[in-house]
Amino acid sequence: MNRRNFIRSSAGVAAAACCGLKGMAWPSEVMPGVGGRRRIGLQLYSIRETLPADHAGCLKRLADMGYAYAEAYGFDGSVFLGKRLTEWSGMLGDAGMKLSGTHCGTGLLPADVQAGEWDYWRKSIDEMNAAGGRRLIQSFLPAGKTADEVKRVAEQFNRIGELCRAGGIRFGYHNHYSEFKPVDGEALYDLLVENTEPALVFFQMDLGHVANGGGDILSYMRRYPGRFLSWHASDFRRGTGYTEVGQGDVPYDELFALAASYGLEDLTVEQETGGDVYASCRKDFDFLAGYDWTKTE
Repeated sequence: MNRRNFIRSSAGVAAAACCGLKGMAWPSEVMPGVGGRRRIGLQLYSIRETLPADHAGCLKRLADMGYAYAEAYGFDGSVFLGKRLTEWSGMLGDAGMKLSGTHCGTGLLPADVQAGEWDYWRKSIDEMNAAGGRRLIQSFLPAGKTADEVKRVAEQFNRIGELCRAGGIRFGYHNHYSEFKPVDGEALYDLLVENTEPALVFFQMDLGHVANGGGDILSYMRRYPGRFLSWHASDFRRGTGYTEVGQGDVPYDELFALAASYGLEDLTVEQETGGDVYASCRKDFDFLAGYDWTKTE
């Protein structure tokens, strides 16, 4: 058996295990509650307007709502908003929360990947391990004008996944809405899922963006069990735009009926609306707390 077939075989076992079978290559890492809190995190990009001026105060406001985790954004391999991830982990701990991971990424241009790209990922793995987080998530699609470009990016994602796996960190990809447009007859998102190794690359499905892009969320869950280990809880109402969680077209009742059997490991709110974002984040939390999956194990 060659290396690719071996990885695919192992990945198939891993995906099956997420659905309740034995022999998973990666142990399940369902995020536990923190201090009795619900298993709900927040992507800090949601509060990007206020966070830079008052790191500790903003984190406390989230903790007071009940959030257990925070996910960073814009990590450059060294710092996030001028601080190391270890510093953020400490501040989150002071607030009674934990760092789950961070959004990050490099250009990964299909025709010109530089050695510095891989150095960036190695350094990011070390920083994440030191901070106690578990996930590095590429937060944008580097290229995608043709199917061949997307397949090339998928191969690069596999390589990053190998680096992360060797370092004890999981690597994932976070979608926006443009990935659901067809390229050469197939959606960009489908090309990424089908050309990445399940044992190396997971997908953080941003549910509101999928709804905006016209993707069928439940169909993806059923077609690719075990691939969507992380959900970004957001919402979108066609004809209106992004809204608070539970107020749009995302089928949350059906999704949470599938959550455990289809491999959900962490749930992270990303609030996409304007106005009083803290009031919206509180409503998001209260809505999600109504589902049994979020209860502390």
